[in-house]
Amino acid sequence: MRIYSKKTFQFDHPTGAFPAVVAEKERVADVPDWVAHSTMYQWAVSSGDLERIDSKQEEKAIDSDNKEEKASKPKSQKGASKAKPEAEPSDEGDTETTAEPATDQQQEQQ
Repeated sequence: MRIYSKKTFQFDHPTGAFPAVVAEKERVADVPDWVAHSTMYQWAVSSGDLERIDSKQEEKAIDSDNKEEKASKPKSQKGASKAKPEAEPSDEGDTETTAEPATDQQQEQQ
């Protein structure tokens, strides 16, 4: 069985009789037929994150869609996505209080 996965998934055999199968993000993969009976496969198909490929035409359509999506995405600067945002200054370190406790204020007023 051939599938196309929009996300990375691990499919565990329903009875544990076979080792797990991993389908990588944005890839077409050949997987054993038992994968269709796994819970993760059923969830992934229902969410739209995984498609079963039944013909070469479907595979070509998926490949062309992927190429169009990648071409339309702007290329980001190298390392820009991993950069940490600068911390904003905060007043947490300034814990100085200017108001006096209520009991002192009441005594001053009397």
